[in-house]
Amino acid sequence: MTFLTTDEARAQILEEIDALEGITIERVSLGDALGRILAKDVLATEDAPRFSNSARDGYAFRWADLSSEGATTLAIAQTIHAGEVSSEALAPGEAAKIMTGAPVPAGADTIVMREYTSEREDGGSVTILEAPPEGQGAWVRARGSFVARGSVLLAAGQHIGAGDIGALAGNGTLWVEVARKPVVAIICAGDELVDPGTQPGPGQIINANAPMLEAATRAAGARPIVFPTLPDDLEVIRETYAQACACADVVISSGGVSVGDRDFTRQVLEDLSGGMKFWKIAMKPGKPLAFGVTSTHENGKRVPLIGLPGNPASSFVCFHQFVKPALARMQGRSWKPAMIEAITEGALFSTPRRRQYFTGQVHFPPVDDSSENLPRFVATADGDQDSGNPAILANVNAFAIVDQGIGSVEAKSRIQVELLII
Repeated sequence: MTFLTTDEARAQILEEIDALEGITIERVSLGDALGRILAKDVLATEDAPRFSNSARDGYAFRWADLSSEGATTLAIAQTIHAGEVSSEALAPGEAAKIMTGAPVPAGADTIVMREYTSEREDGGSVTILEAPPEGQGAWVRARGSFVARGSVLLAAGQHIGAGDIGALAGNGTLWVEVARKPVVAIICAGDELVDPGTQPGPGQIINANAPMLEAATRAAGARPIVFPTLPDDLEVIRETYAQACACADVVISSGGVSVGDRDFTRQVLEDLSGGMKFWKIAMKPGKPLAFGVTSTHENGKRVPLIGLPGNPASSFVCFHQFVKPALARMQGRSWKPAMIEAITEGALFSTPRRRQYFTGQVHFPPVDDSSENLPRFVATADGDQDSGNPAILANVNAFAIVDQGIGSVEAKSRIQVELLII
């Protein structure tokens, strides 16, 4: 069987996702928009700023009034506070005392900060001791200089963060159209598994994958439905998949897709898809991966099926490499790995036949002028990267990537690292 690369497998999954039905759009209030994916462009409803205003406390004046021979004294014709609008234009030789955010009066084209002036005690005049080095137009926020009316404020596909909420509110936008959150059914099967909170019996372990995949699904902007842990029973697994396909937009599973005697999930996926594409991926951890799309369901939809490996690290890595990009695409958002260059803390030993993803942490050093001042990557659990070791997932924020054909990377070496961000 031919081994696909991680990139080839991901591309095939995304190609199938693109062939599914279009994105479902829903309208939500600004208060419910955080973390959602914008489905349509939001245009600026008006110029920002709405009017030319002062960026500093100081004095508005005409640049042409500045003396070329030193300090310039101008008569103070008016005082303008924020929220006030002057109806009088400045005449030549006049200045307006102005506060931050106040509209710039007609006739003025420059602001000088108060620190570079001297005002007469009676308030009748002000002397500009030093001309603004920024030149004509200094400290004037011109109308429309931030955003012009009708321009794109936020583009479709944007992940809406707290800063975006502020921009939308400032635009007067109270409702936005967003992609509906994909519903993700999560199925874990195995006689050796018990749900968290249940005491494992002899030979059993706690199902850590279900809570992990639930959390990862939420972080990816989707809505998880977690089914109870299933036994290795073909008919039980088959029935659960039927329920999952009826209520979800995508079904992901953990375990049961390898070559074990009781890996029934693989058989069910094959039957549901009418011909599953089983991939052996040239990656570590996570070589066994199953993917297909159901034949048309009774409700008219086709559901992607992604069978992840059962080991915790394998399941975690494969979720980020395959499921997360698929969920992004289903919401109309482009996806690409957030890559940086880092320095390894210790040596990394890989499998040359496969690309390996080392889980760990990236630590960012203080910024200085040194070209060698790169982030530092630290592998977790003392470098024990066994795919069955859930401890390596603690505090993980990055994958260090050792490409196929490389057997080891020395300590203090440069390496490509993928950051785990939204």
